[in-house]
Amino acid sequence: MRAYRKARGLSQAALSKDICTQATISLIEKRNKIPSMPILMKLCARLGISINEVIVENNYRLGRLFGEIGKAIRDRHYRTAEARLDTIKFNSLKERDELKAYYYFRGEIQLVNHRNTDEAIFNFGMLLNQFGGQKQDMYMVMGRLGLGLAYMEKQAFDKADLLVEQAVTDLAQFEADGLEAIQNQLRVLLNAASFFQKRQRATRALKLVDNGIKLSMANSSFYLLEELFEVKAMSQLALKDKQSAQRNLYVAYALATISSNNRVLHRVYQDATDNNIPPLPLSEV
Repeated sequence: MRAYRKARGLSQAALSKDICTQATISLIEKRNKIPSMPILMKLCARLGISINEVIVENNYRLGRLFGEIGKAIRDRHYRTAEARLDTIKFNSLKERDELKAYYYFRGEIQLVNHRNTDEAIFNFGMLLNQFGGQKQDMYMVMGRLGLGLAYMEKQAFDKADLLVEQAVTDLAQFEADGLEAIQNQLRVLLNAASFFQKRQRATRALKLVDNGIKLSMANSSFYLLEELFEVKAMSQLALKDKQSAQRNLYVAYALATISSNNRVLHRVYQDATDNNIPPLPLSEV
């Protein structure tokens, strides 16, 4: 609204005259108020634009904002994601996909960034309860996985097992189409594999992590690859295959070095120390 007003050389007072108050225009431009349809129609008429031009711009802004939030979460920049999400007024969300995204992102932030399992369960539950009877999409898959991980934190293991298994089953129906879709699928596979590893189901974890590594290789992606190899190594250790585990732990360390992932570097070093695996000979990787 502000851009169109300025392009026509109108002040807020001139645009609002005989339609609404100047304060209303200010709130609309700051996106703190949604005008009634009659007021919106009169403002658009004065600006010489269609209502669709304003609505499309707002939908585009929300889509771009949700895209930024999703990327921040995939990159584990949870504070950035939360700051972006807090700029969205829940009552302004009308589209089904907007509501799905909001519930999923809010649940993921509460679970990972705040360790608030109750709030995570609430948001993931709202996502699944409101949209569970509709066609599945990645928000539903990730939401079901997130709910399972939250229940695991609360030691409700039976619920957690069922939810994570269902998320993995649902994931199989989706194609890896585009960077965002590939990264989301890799996140699901990694988190599900980590879950099963913690649940002492190493064979199940290995199958999922191998699927993740194949997906990465098929798409020339290094996203989360060091963590996939780390989970593979730890699962192999649980299955008493120390030789394979050592090799894959070295691969994880090398990949973490290349990507400057210090968090994984420290964790892999500790994994090796705890399991009496000798220091990594980088020249052999």
